[in-house]
Amino acid sequence: MPKKLSIVISGSFRRYFQGISETVKAFEALGIDVLSPKASKVINPGEEFAVLETDDTSDPRTLEQRHLNAITAADALYLYDPDGYIGDSSKMELGWAIALGKPVFCKELVVDSTIKFFCGTVATPEQVKTVLVNRSPLETINERSSVAVLQHYIHEMVVRRGFDKESPRDVLLLMVEEVGELAKAVRKHLGLKSDVERKERYPVLEGELADVFIYLLDLANLLNVSLFHALHEKEQENEKRSWK
Repeated sequence: MPKKLSIVISGSFRRYFQGISETVKAFEALGIDVLSPKASKVINPGEEFAVLETDDTSDPRTLEQRHLNAITAADALYLYDPDGYIGDSSKMELGWAIALGKPVFCKELVVDSTIKFFCGTVATPEQVKTVLVNRSPLETINERSSVAVLQHYIHEMVVRRGFDKESPRDVLLLMVEEVGELAKAVRKHLGLKSDVERKERYPVLEGELADVFIYLLDLANLLNVSLFHALHEKEQENEKRSWK
């Protein structure tokens, strides 16, 4: 079953939340999960930071961080910007999405002469769905993707390609095999002595590094380990040691 698409909508909740709520409903009618905000209503009209009826807190920092976290988890960001207006919070959210490499769409072209170049494509919810449905899975990752995002991508890839029945033992053995292939590639790369009579093609260095990394990510997924947290905790220990 294809993964359900998800999106976050940013815009001035204080000025345009009725329109934002209608846009939330439009995306949901298309089968796209809106992670933030939920269709609701503003309970503190006139105040600088809008709080919604569906919010369980009125703390701006907490609510904004939740919105940013939703952008991290979503497939894309949609800017609801009538007349091309976005406020300061939306500008920060846009920057967050760009830093994560998320696709950005907008209702109208943003007025700001610089920001408009980073606001993606003007599109309706229907057009957004078409783009996301036809997007290659490989487009969901980029050079700025976190380790957590890469682990998620590898999980999706493993399921999609039918390798999800392999056990941690299977994957570990496959990874060890790839380490051997990597060793051959490194020997070739460094110009070390080799048997000139052997006719096999030496593996490409970058490809073998990628294979080892893919199996490592897969193994971590199977063992329910966050590689980032494992690395962070290990480095905390290493920083306490004395190195000679």
